[in-house]
Amino acid sequence: MKKPIDNYFTTGELASLCKIPRKTLLYYDSLGLITPEVVEENGYRYYKRTQLFALELILTMRKLDIPLAEIKSYLANKSYSNYQQLLADRETLLEHMIEKMISLKNELHHSIINLQQLENIKFNKILTVQTGDEFLCLSQTVAPKMNFKDRTKISASLFIDLAEHIPLNNHTFGYIVDKDTLRDLKAPRHIKYYFYPVFTETAYPQCMIKPGGTYLTLYFQGIYMDNYDKYINALSEYCSDNKLLPVSDIYITSVKNFWLTDAINEYIYKIEIQIK
Repeated sequence: MKKPIDNYFTTGELASLCKIPRKTLLYYDSLGLITPEVVEENGYRYYKRTQLFALELILTMRKLDIPLAEIKSYLANKSYSNYQQLLADRETLLEHMIEKMISLKNELHHSIINLQQLENIKFNKILTVQTGDEFLCLSQTVAPKMNFKDRTKISASLFIDLAEHIPLNNHTFGYIVDKDTLRDLKAPRHIKYYFYPVFTETAYPQCMIKPGGTYLTLYFQGIYMDNYDKYINALSEYCSDNKLLPVSDIYITSVKNFWLTDAINEYIYKIEIQIK
């Protein structure tokens, strides 16, 4: 028996009423989410009033980014408890997303502050600076005389692995050089570790605290490999002249690099060593 369709909606009418593209309604039909009550021989589709309610429910769930497969499953198993659980699961997911977004926002804020500080740098001048504790994520140990390619693999692994533990990698990274090279200017110098500074402690296995205290700090421009000896020697002489005792390794941080400029002569490095 043919059903009366006077009170039914065509595909176009239902789509227009709910302010969605007609092709979206057809797509939901193809997935079995909402199937027309009547399909005539000429292919015309007609939807009844309860299917309008179903579409309203689907559109509400899509606003919550509930996957279509989960929506389909719920429509086949509607109940008070199932709906409550569906919303509770979505609330938990949104809470996690909010936490992640807040963390990401904080990372962006700190990154912007660091970039703003580049405007006030005094180059080639040794400063005495009081700092608080900082968190550094370290690479694997870099062996003496390790070739450039293998060292690059270590620094790249640090960057990639760290991305799994923090909301956002930033442009700064650095090197740790043994403090004993300050005492003996003829001693060979090599990088012990690569590091990335992070704004809060992380679950990364090799996250260390760079202790707060009094640091000699010096900024210079240019390529690290072409300049570090000159400036480490300058720090050594300064410590000797002023009877200062270095108590930490040497921290060399790249604060302006490939991320910010293609001009290598504009690169900026910061050298720090804690003293007493």
